Amino acid sequence: MYQSENGYKISLTKTKVFEFIIDETQIKVGSEFIWIWVPIESKHRQILHMDISFERTMLIAERFIESLIDKCGKHPISTDIDIRYYPPQACQFLKIKHHIHFFYEKSIIEMTIQSNT
Repeated sequence: MYQSENGYKISLTKTKVFEFIIDETQIKVGSEFIWIWVPIESKHRQILHMDISFERTMLIAERFIESLIDKCGKHPISTDIDIRYYPPQACQFLKIKHHIHFFYEKSIIEMTIQSNT
């Protein structure tokens, strides 16, 4: 692992993935709202990928999860408790195990994102 010019930690070794913990957050950039999608590996607390979209739809969630599968393989997915949230539906469509994560996993997401910014 080394630190890049912009200060982000970059790993050159492949992380073994046990489960994806996916979080998405809407932020305002100028007058536009965008969604940031972040999957974290549950055991090593490593951010695996990051994606940005202007919408949060079933199709975008499905494509995001497919990109994770292409990059890291097929693994169970954990998301927050919002049942209107699209990743659980995308997981069902893609035949991937899904569960709602607990407070501990949510704190892993927040700590990981904060330590990498």
